[in-house]
Amino acid sequence: MTLPDVLPPFDGNAYRKRVLAAIEARGGPEQSDPFEIYDLPVGAADALPDAAVTAQIDAVWAFWQKQRDHPKYRGVVTAMLEIHRDIADQMRTKDGRRWLAERTVAERTRREEGQYGELDAALRRLVERFGGIPEDKVAGLRQFALAAGVPEPGFETRLRRHRLVKTQRRPAPAPDDGVYRQVRTDLEELGQLDGNEPAASLYNLLGLPPDADRQRVRERRDAMAARNRELRPDRRRALVDDLLAAVTALLVDGDPAGYLDDVRADVLARLRPRVAAAVLVEDELTSDDHAHLLGEAQAAGLDRDRALSVLAQLAAEFGVPPQVGGNQCPSGSGGTRSTAAHAGPRWQQDLSRARAALRAGLVLAARSHVAAARAAADGMLPPIRAVRDEIDAIIAEAEQRWRSAVSAVAARRYAEASEVLGRLVAVARDVPGPQGQSAQDMSTDAGERLAAADRALGAAQQLTGAQQELALLDVLAAVADHEPTRAALATIGLASATDVRFEAVPGGARVSWRASPAAGAVDYRVLRIGADGSTRPVGVTRATSLEDGARGVAAAYSVIARRAGIAAPE
Repeated sequence: MTLPDVLPPFDGNAYRKRVLAAIEARGGPEQSDPFEIYDLPVGAADALPDAAVTAQIDAVWAFWQKQRDHPKYRGVVTAMLEIHRDIADQMRTKDGRRWLAERTVAERTRREEGQYGELDAALRRLVERFGGIPEDKVAGLRQFALAAGVPEPGFETRLRRHRLVKTQRRPAPAPDDGVYRQVRTDLEELGQLDGNEPAASLYNLLGLPPDADRQRVRERRDAMAARNRELRPDRRRALVDDLLAAVTALLVDGDPAGYLDDVRADVLARLRPRVAAAVLVEDELTSDDHAHLLGEAQAAGLDRDRALSVLAQLAAEFGVPPQVGGNQCPSGSGGTRSTAAHAGPRWQQDLSRARAALRAGLVLAARSHVAAARAAADGMLPPIRAVRDEIDAIIAEAEQRWRSAVSAVAARRYAEASEVLGRLVAVARDVPGPQGQSAQDMSTDAGERLAAADRALGAAQQLTGAQQELALLDVLAAVADHEPTRAALATIGLASATDVRFEAVPGGARVSWRASPAAGAVDYRVLRIGADGSTRPVGVTRATSLEDGARGVAAAYSVIARRAGIAAPE
């Protein structure tokens, strides 16, 4: 095959769709090369005459000038205009093109290896797991390849190298310790990204109790996955995807009891020094301590039975009964075990007061008592250190929970705020918020707003038709996470967008549709459907049209109406 020595006439419309769109999709000219930028064949670097190359460069430069105000491409055009003077002169001479061609071929090879490397790794993992490529994984692989920039012919070539196998549902293997540790690490990283206390378990992540059945877990997982897909691709979205995959593996297809046993092992290790401190100071596990630690174990992700078993095991380790009632204090003590502690050394008395303050949710007061105990003991004895470490952990947790509470209140998520503030009141009610707020006052306010939402929901349910829908939307405008109202709206349903059409326009396609007749504000999520059935998001709007600047011709488009987070049937 011989390369032409004369270039075809420059076609600006074709250049925009084929070259400009590709460079913009990859992130700009930094991810391109001079031959692609000027639409010149790299293999013809020596064959093309300088005059033809110069004419092509000048035509491309003139086209860029016309595109400087294009809403989609002005950024990438501006960037290419800035580098034009640095590369155009080299491209105009044969020696300059030859040198640039060598670098371009090497860079394209590296870039192609990167694109295909991810796909090859995914194919290799599937072959290792299933002995071939499961048929039900092909569509997902195709979408993955498209996102990585692998062209369809390249994907098909790679796919043909492997045997397709029938999909067989296999029982999930028992999770090993590494899987649980990875889940724990991912939960902690997600908490750091959100600035919140990490979810104690996968059940907490889903907002479900640890005894939730598989169907509830499945429903909550699917709802959370749908919301996550609408977010921009970033580390947080990837983490949530990984955690939801773990939900499927451990709680839906796997053994939930085994997962909770792993959580139990963590809670056991976490509470061991606290039980040790209680026994060292009080010579027993008092009923107050038992109740307090039981709440801590449940807050850490355990069901009540496992939480009780943790305390029973730890009490046995330290040679004390799991519960001791206040009426077992010595005769004439006139009250609780902490009163009798006054007979011990001064540091024990101060430490008993610190632990009583912790049980009352007064962590700052407890810190003062620990300081007094340390001074009285003239050193940091093991039980003092254990209580101090507990206080430090609670204060750190309180700071994170305050951030979560303030964020939830700002977004009118009062159900979430009520839960977070309730925990704050229980363990650190004397720790003020960033602006000096009181956890108790804010918790009361959140509860009142939830009660008002309950009343407004009851009133809305007495209405009918559009009036009822608008009234329900007003409830969600006041309390964004009022789930009973959301459930009522979901029961009513939402009419779909209809008459979806698309037409070619300069730079892509314009998609339009007939609006849903539903009352209130409706968002429309537009999906691009490829010839292979794969979908890619175009965008979200409240209008009835949206432009798609992606290259290539779509087979169809889908428009999904959503109101208050509830989607209409597709």
